[in-house]
Amino acid sequence: MSDRVKLNIRKSILFIIIIFLCLIWLVPIYFLVLISLKSSKEFAVTPFWKMPQAFAFFENVKYVFIETKLLKPFLNSLFYAICGSVVAIFISSLAGFGLTKLKLKGSFPIFIIIWSGMIFPVQIYLIPLYKAYLTLNLYNTKIGMLLIYIAIIIPFCVFLFRNYFLTIPDDYIEAAKIDGCTSMQIYYRILLPNSFAPIAILALLQGSFIWNDLILGMVLSSSDSVRPIMNALALLNAVYTGKNIPVIMTGNLLSGLPIIIAYLLLQKYFIQGLKLQVAGE
Repeated sequence: MSDRVKLNIRKSILFIIIIFLCLIWLVPIYFLVLISLKSSKEFAVTPFWKMPQAFAFFENVKYVFIETKLLKPFLNSLFYAICGSVVAIFISSLAGFGLTKLKLKGSFPIFIIIWSGMIFPVQIYLIPLYKAYLTLNLYNTKIGMLLIYIAIIIPFCVFLFRNYFLTIPDDYIEAAKIDGCTSMQIYYRILLPNSFAPIAILALLQGSFIWNDLILGMVLSSSDSVRPIMNALALLNAVYTGKNIPVIMTGNLLSGLPIIIAYLLLQKYFIQGLKLQVAGE
């Protein structure tokens, strides 16, 4: 048997294994969608794996957003994810620029201090954070939730921007200075236009982190006007488990759509950003 035939056989086996793993991963999603299409009455009298006799998805969506009041937490998380990611990425890009291109004294120790925010788990901050929020009247406020989301994702953003900016030759910066560009002009005319890949991966990863957060929302919020989507879903599961399973499945399905849509729109830059992250490490 030739080496080429052996290689083709190995590729075929690997392809079959990947397809099998994908199917396993898709099975829960399939049942999630299937149950979301059914009414509560139909779900109660038919096996969950059977196709629905009537299409009740839009009725379930209406029930989720209006009757269970999930719309407000949904919009809250959308606000936190978009604004938190944008602000954190902007601040981190400035920090990465300063740490790599401005030749600041002590830039590496400063980077290590910022990067150390990635080392410790968020759980160790919860008690002092809760007490500080009560003292500063930030508990159960949107600005309080937004501030902690921005702060908690900045270390990784700075880490990625620093690694990326180090790959940009200093000759570009020196040439821009000779042409009379200021530091801010170098930042937004040279570095930012060439940073869409790391910006895309950070927007996806950090936006997903904020969107999927449960513990911070549970500790720092207590009302629907502030509570993020995952906390609202947890309450929805507690209230409707055993009563209206299609409503719960519809809520879970809707909560995952924004991240899926964002990934589909930015998947090209997501792959490029992952390559940059691996190269930086």
